[in-house]
Amino acid sequence: MRHNDTGTYSVPSRATYPHQWNWDSALAALGWAELDPARAWTELETLAGARDRHGMIPHIAFHTRVPDRVGPRLRGLLTMVARPYARYLPGPPWWGRRLSADGRRISGITQPPLAATCARLLFEEHPDERRADALLRPLHAWHRWLLGPRDPHGFGEPVLIHPWESGRDNSIEWDDPLFRVMPEVTVVHRRDTHSVDAAERPTDEHYRRFLTLVRRGTAVGWNQEQLAREGGFRVLDPGFSAILARATADLAWLADRLGEGRIAEESWAASVRVTAALAARVDSDGLIRAVDTIDSSPLAVTSAGSALAALTPGLGPRELQAVRELVGVGPLASHYGVRSLDADHPRRSSRNYWRGPVWANVTWLCALALEGHGERALAAELRRRMAAAVEGGGMREYFVPESGRGLGARDFTWTAALYLREVSGHPAG
Repeated sequence: MRHNDTGTYSVPSRATYPHQWNWDSALAALGWAELDPARAWTELETLAGARDRHGMIPHIAFHTRVPDRVGPRLRGLLTMVARPYARYLPGPPWWGRRLSADGRRISGITQPPLAATCARLLFEEHPDERRADALLRPLHAWHRWLLGPRDPHGFGEPVLIHPWESGRDNSIEWDDPLFRVMPEVTVVHRRDTHSVDAAERPTDEHYRRFLTLVRRGTAVGWNQEQLAREGGFRVLDPGFSAILARATADLAWLADRLGEGRIAEESWAASVRVTAALAARVDSDGLIRAVDTIDSSPLAVTSAGSALAALTPGLGPRELQAVRELVGVGPLASHYGVRSLDADHPRRSSRNYWRGPVWANVTWLCALALEGHGERALAAELRRRMAAAVEGGGMREYFVPESGRGLGARDFTWTAALYLREVSGHPAG
């Protein structure tokens, strides 16, 4: 945690992800709560400071960059200092001149809105009314934005315009809608494979399309409603939507405690709206899966998104039973946590990013969800499996589900944060 600390926010991994990432930062706050509660509040405040003028909190807020207009000598010195932060593709120039409320360069897309849930957990354990109150309006504006410009058709859920917004970048369910995008970027100068084995990362074919979507978004000035209506990639993700349903309920709880009745009322209504939208598209087996909104086709893959749907408040008994079986003994179960993809899927890879490995954050969030539905024994078992992965594989980004071997980036922040939370004696929720 301290190694990845910049002072006001945590980077996920200095070698691979040297900036502030959205849902990584939210989970990092839970680790900081065990070490320094004041620093935990700072983590969330810095994340809220990354919002744009419309209220969106982006998926990346970039580290201080080299100024455009400086002399060659100063530029050389600044470049040398900034070199460790220049490894991520796509960097700030890809996104246009987008600035956050606190003056940082930011991306044009978002990520799962975990911050309100983490703020509630932090407030329950280390209440600070002044600092919590300052977060209410930025988080509420973000949620409103997700159900405003990002829901132009009135689905009741946000439309995701890039696979990265799901947080599960190259999940199998995104392949068909992503590979419909004809790549306009042909040469990819990647840096992620300098620090992580290429076999554990998305392919260049994925990256050409990822970058093409970024280029197209920048070309239209990141007009979010237009991209949600007409963009080349438009999906509904049950994992993202369930996180939003939980986040709006948690923000309502927090607003109520702080005497902000209007925010509480609007947030409860938003949670009910997203919950109803998810309930309306439950599959015959009780699971909720992704939908390609371009042609209204279901994306018939059983992945971590279906497991994360358990975060939805008021989940019905049939849906709860389906998730319980899925992560406990079913196709997403493993001795080291919740798999990112059905173990029987023909394109599953135990090593490749979101196409098979176990992730600590998914396992922990499933435990949080099940704990909230009264499934304490299974929640405790999932936390035990997560701890087994970390204790055997290290503070890694993800893990082989069959052996627990660590994969991806090393010294990964949210893995450390969630493990620290558990060994400090906190339950999932």
